[in-house]
Amino acid sequence: MDRESIHFENIVIELFILLALIGFAYVFYKREIVTVNRVANLTVRNLPYYTLRSLIRMGVAYIFSLLFSIAYGFAAATSKKRAAIMLPILDIFQSVPVLGFFPAAIFFFIAIVPNKIVGVELASIFLIFTSQVWNMAFGVYESLTTIPKEIKEAYHFFDPYGKLAFVRLYLPATIPKLVYNSIVSWSNGWYFLVACEIFAVGSASYSLPGIGSFIMESASESKISLTLLGILTLIVVIFLLDLFIWKPLSQWSRRFRYSMNPGEEEETEVWGVVSLFWEFVGKILRSLKNKIVKNESGVLSFYNIVHKVFPSKVLYAINKTILFATLLLTGLLVYKIAIVFPSFIKTIHLSYFLISIKATFFSFVRLLIAYIISVAWTIPVAVLMFYHQKGARILSPILQILASIPAVSLFPLILYYFIKFPHGLDITAIILILTGMQWYLLFNAYGGLKTIPNDIKEVVDSMGIRGPLKFKRLLLPASLPSIMTGTITAFGGGWNALIIAEYIVLKGKVYSVEGIGSLLDKSLASNNQGLFIVALTVMVLTVFLINHFVYRPLYDKIAERFNMEA
Repeated sequence: MDRESIHFENIVIELFILLALIGFAYVFYKREIVTVNRVANLTVRNLPYYTLRSLIRMGVAYIFSLLFSIAYGFAAATSKKRAAIMLPILDIFQSVPVLGFFPAAIFFFIAIVPNKIVGVELASIFLIFTSQVWNMAFGVYESLTTIPKEIKEAYHFFDPYGKLAFVRLYLPATIPKLVYNSIVSWSNGWYFLVACEIFAVGSASYSLPGIGSFIMESASESKISLTLLGILTLIVVIFLLDLFIWKPLSQWSRRFRYSMNPGEEEETEVWGVVSLFWEFVGKILRSLKNKIVKNESGVLSFYNIVHKVFPSKVLYAINKTILFATLLLTGLLVYKIAIVFPSFIKTIHLSYFLISIKATFFSFVRLLIAYIISVAWTIPVAVLMFYHQKGARILSPILQILASIPAVSLFPLILYYFIKFPHGLDITAIILILTGMQWYLLFNAYGGLKTIPNDIKEVVDSMGIRGPLKFKRLLLPASLPSIMTGTITAFGGGWNALIIAEYIVLKGKVYSVEGIGSLLDKSLASNNQGLFIVALTVMVLTVFLINHFVYRPLYDKIAERFNMEA
C-alpha cells in the first residue's frame, strides 16, 4: 500500500471520528442540568478540604490517563495495522477542542449514572483526563517506536519468545518520556481545573468543591484576599508535588535512558529530606513486597499467574469482545443520529454557517496575535535558559508553576485593569488565550535546544561563532522541529482556551467578545441547539483542515531538513 493511499485512509478515518463526535454532541444535547451548587462556604477553613478534593480528582484522572496511555501506546507501537487506525484517532482527540464537547459529556455521564452528583463528578474527572492523556499516549508510542534496533535484537536473543518483553524491554523504555510528559500533563490539568469544576449550561450552573471553583467563586464575588489565598495554596501544592514527586521521578527516570550526550553530567535535583522520605517509603514497600512475593522471581511469577488466569484463548476472546462492543456502540450512535437527523435539519439555517465562519475568523485572529506574542518572548527566554543552565534549573520550576495556575481565575483582576481601555475585553481575551499557548512553545523550544549534541556545539564554539550568527546557524535550525511541535500543541491549547476566554459570567453579568468560543457558550445559554452544533462543526473542521494541510506538511519538511544528527 503506497503512502498516498495510507494518507487518504487516515483522512477518511479522522473525518468519520469527527462526525461521530459531532453526532455524540447532538445526541446528548440537553437543555440544562438540574443540580445544586455545592460550593456554599467560601471560608479559609474549607480551603484544605477543597484542595484535597481537587487533588483526588486530578489523581484519579492521572491514573486512568497512565493506564490508557501505556495500553494504547503499546498496542499502536507493536502493530503497523493497529497503528494505521489508532494514530489518526489519537491525533484527532489531541487536536479537537475538547471543551466544546464538554456539555455533551456532562449529559452523557448523568444519563448513565443514576446519581447526578456522581455523574457530574465523573464528567469533571473525564475532562481532566482529556487534558492529560493524549500527550502521554503519544509519548509512550514515540518511546516504543524509537527503541534502538540493536537493543531490541540483544533483548530478543536472551528472550526469544518475548515472555517478559513488556516488563523488561517496553515498559522501561517508556519511563523517561512518560515522566516528562506526565509533568506537562499535570500542568494542563491544573490549567483547566476551573473549567473542570465549574459548569454553566443553559440557565443552570454547577460548582464542584475544589480549589479551582474556590478561586473562581471568590474572584467572581470580588473577594480578592480569598482569591489570592486560593492561588497561593495552589502554588504551594504544585511546588510540593514538584519537590516530592516529579523531581525524584525525573532523576529516577534517567537510569532508563539508552544514552547520554558525551560530556553530559548527571544532575542531582532531589533534596536530602526528599531522599530520606522516599527511602522510608521504599522500606515500607519492600517489606510489603516480601510478604506478598516470597520467591525471587516476582515478575516471572506474576507473568505465570496472569497466563494461568487468562490463557491465550481467553485474552483473544477479550480482545474480540472489546472490538465487538466498540462496533456495537458505534452502530447505536449512528442509529441514534439517523433517527434525530430529519428533525435536526429543520433547526439548521444558512445564516448559522455564516455566523459561525465569521466568529471563527475573529477567534483565529486572536489566536494568531497570541501566538506572535508567545514566539516573541519564549524563543529568547529559551535561548537564555540554554546559555545559563544553572539559572534554568532555578527558573524551570517557577515557569512550571506559572503554567499550572488556572488563568481564568485571574480574569476578574485582568478585566479590572483593561476594561478601561478601548477593546479592553478583546485584550483580556487575548491574554487568557496567551496563557493557554505560550508554555507549550517555551518548554518545547528549550527541550529542542537541550538535544543539540555536545560535539556539534564544540565545533561551532571552536570556530568562534557567537551571538546572532550562532543563533541563526545552529540554535534556530536545531530547535525548529521542537518549535513546530510546540506550535501544534500551542494552537490546540489556544482553541480550548477560546471557550473560557471569550465568554464568562461574573456576578450575573456576561462579558463576551465575538468569536467561536463565545458563540458556543451563547448558543448553549439560549438553548439554540442548531446553532450550537453548526458552530461546533465549523470549529472542528477548521482545526482539522489546518492540522492536515498546514501543520503536518510544514512539520514534515522542517523535521526532514533540520534533523540534528551527531
